[in-house]
Amino acid sequence: MRRAGFLEGARSLPDETVHVRTPSSVPWRAEVRQRRPSMAALVIAILLALSVARAAAAPLVDAGPPFGKLPLVDQVVCAASGDPDHRFVEVPAGASCVETILGRQCRTLPNVGGPSYFAFRLGMGRGLRVGATYLLTVEFPEDAPRSMFILNRGAEMARGFATGSAIGDLLYSYTNNNAESLRYPLSGRYRAWRMLFALHDRFPDLNQPRGEGVRPMLPSDGFWVVIARGQAASDPLSKGPAVFRIRLFAVPSPSSLYLSLRLPSPELPRRHIFWREEMSDGVIEGRTPEQRGVVDETTWFEAKARLARFLGMDTFAKDLLEFGHNQGWDCGDNDDWYNRSRTPRRWEAILAILNRHHLNALPYYEYAGATGRNGIGTERRCLPLSGAKAYTHISWSEILNADVTDPDTLADAERLLDATIIRYKGRASFLGAWFRTRPSHLPVSFSDATIARFQRESGEAAPVTRARLQAEPGLLQRYYKWWFERRRQFLSSLAAYLRSRLGPRAFLLFTADPSEPGPSLPADGLAVVTDDEAAWRRIASQPQPGNRRLAVLPFRRAVDEDAYLRALTSPIPTWGQWEWQHSSPQPDPERYRASDAVMLTYSFNRLYTVSSRRALDAFRTRAGLAVVRHYPLNEDGMDPSLGYFVSDIERAGPFCMAAEAMAVANGDPWYIGYLSSSSFNRGFPEYVRAFNAAFMALPALPSRVLANASSDPRVVVRVIPTKGHGTYLAVVNASFGTRAGVIVRLPVDGTVTNAATGAKARVRRGRLRLTLYPFQLQAYHISPKGRPS
Repeated sequence: MRRAGFLEGARSLPDETVHVRTPSSVPWRAEVRQRRPSMAALVIAILLALSVARAAAAPLVDAGPPFGKLPLVDQVVCAASGDPDHRFVEVPAGASCVETILGRQCRTLPNVGGPSYFAFRLGMGRGLRVGATYLLTVEFPEDAPRSMFILNRGAEMARGFATGSAIGDLLYSYTNNNAESLRYPLSGRYRAWRMLFALHDRFPDLNQPRGEGVRPMLPSDGFWVVIARGQAASDPLSKGPAVFRIRLFAVPSPSSLYLSLRLPSPELPRRHIFWREEMSDGVIEGRTPEQRGVVDETTWFEAKARLARFLGMDTFAKDLLEFGHNQGWDCGDNDDWYNRSRTPRRWEAILAILNRHHLNALPYYEYAGATGRNGIGTERRCLPLSGAKAYTHISWSEILNADVTDPDTLADAERLLDATIIRYKGRASFLGAWFRTRPSHLPVSFSDATIARFQRESGEAAPVTRARLQAEPGLLQRYYKWWFERRRQFLSSLAAYLRSRLGPRAFLLFTADPSEPGPSLPADGLAVVTDDEAAWRRIASQPQPGNRRLAVLPFRRAVDEDAYLRALTSPIPTWGQWEWQHSSPQPDPERYRASDAVMLTYSFNRLYTVSSRRALDAFRTRAGLAVVRHYPLNEDGMDPSLGYFVSDIERAGPFCMAAEAMAVANGDPWYIGYLSSSSFNRGFPEYVRAFNAAFMALPALPSRVLANASSDPRVVVRVIPTKGHGTYLAVVNASFGTRAGVIVRLPVDGTVTNAATGAKARVRRGRLRLTLYPFQLQAYHISPKGRPS
């Protein structure tokens, strides 16, 4: 029987005949009939041998930093659409054109009308191997504001980037993606976007299934690389995608690319970087072989561990509960407590992978109480103030909830930690736990039982009822104060439970923000934060899709007035009969300042979210500051023929680390997390690795800004003193331009080394002279004279 998707050209032919298209270098074709299986096997063997030989003979080509020379497996010059070795598709027909940009011919998608894309098939007949590591590069001109999404079907990864004043994330989506348009400098030259990935067993065609769905293509077919954009109105300043060349490189030794991190002494507390993925696991959830992109799911997680090592991220955060549901851990022999997973040994296998790769584990829980037949989550003990059955219109998120004031909830959560962390504590390095609420999962409850607890603990004399709470604002405020304090006690008790079993450095992160894009700024319409008011006021004056309104907010004003901090710590706006303000209670960081074990995470993404020291300091506790990047999903914002779509967006080049660098300059977090829309990756890894190496080289200890330590006011210097381990400096270029000849005055004498590389720094008269690219972080260590650095 013919295997679906066997080779290019085979799918549309009758079952009795398979036409095999050989590589273009072979001047013959073979026709094989099913009644001659030995001949078919011979042809397949010949073709595979030719493909392997062709791959082995691939020339070594410089793939750019940090990769160096790699075997070039395949490439396509995008201006040429008639290349017989690369299938080409554009949607709608005629959507793309060829333009000369910066002296080279590029294929472009002008930013007009609805969504569009073009795609090339790479790797056909090139000896691609399942599970092998490859590097995909896309070369583009940085000549104008542009945004584009790149879809790599060979690993079911999608990622986008933006240049100049282009927004990147879609302005018009089913969520408010919190648009920011700043005039990022344009280099006026070509850059390369780079994605390191492991090739899957099977891949989708152009149409990406959501979750389960047939993945018909095999490595012998090659895989699609798609360049796409959303509707023009969603990024009106973008000129649209422009691509010169797409290349595919083999990576023979992935481990040689692992970033070697120089960490502080084990006697000092350390920093950590991690990510969590949302819509990625459909590739391993299929029930039939044709639906599974990866046959052995452990190889999928192994590839993620290798990616973490490559990027210099020391911690792996895996969701064990997604919207309350078991994501692959052993909850027992029945469904009484939690519903059993089809893959109950997944978490145990992941921990073994993390242990091999020396990565820390940070399990992530979207906790809503146990979901089994007898679980407290399914009992839905919480009730809105109105007494209605639901807090919000999101019916599928309303089926579970847990009351943080209920002692049974604490016992249930501790049991969860026992089942997923404590039982495995000798098999992996656990940092602690990361809890997050989703809509209506840990709501403010106004059930009779909760109100009775409030009455008993608050000493209210008169009987408290939902009617009284609705009628008496003062009483309702006292109720809120009591409830938020009980939430703090719940989280603190969980942290204490972890420390009693893992040790004194275990911590608990709690993300109170239930959204993907993060909180939206209050405005009369969709807020666009910008440093070019005139351009955006012209756009806002024009008709918008769905008669939506745009509200233009100057960047400086948004930062100076702490508009984002107010949005982050205010109740979620609600409407109609719903109670969003009770469904997802806002962060209340002031209650946690004295905690040495619990951190409410600070949501960030746009530059305005990390440009206020007051905002970041508000979330700092004795345990430190944890910032988590919330990526909008951009869900289903492309042409429908591409199927299901989600993608993160980042800035291009060094600006991809602008937000993280500004977070260090203004708040110096000890923990950086990423809530990714799907399979996580980064498109400009040279800048990511440089930042991560410097960040991880610094100890997780309090720092302060050294006033006047830098000759350039746009370069921020933070000092981190230690007891017995010298002094550390974090130096950040908090600007859009390269800063050359910056003089940094050292706060103490001693031997100075680059903490990330170990290289000895040149110091003259107690001063460092530095050149820093935009938003670069550098870390230095000063050892007392006579002591090793």
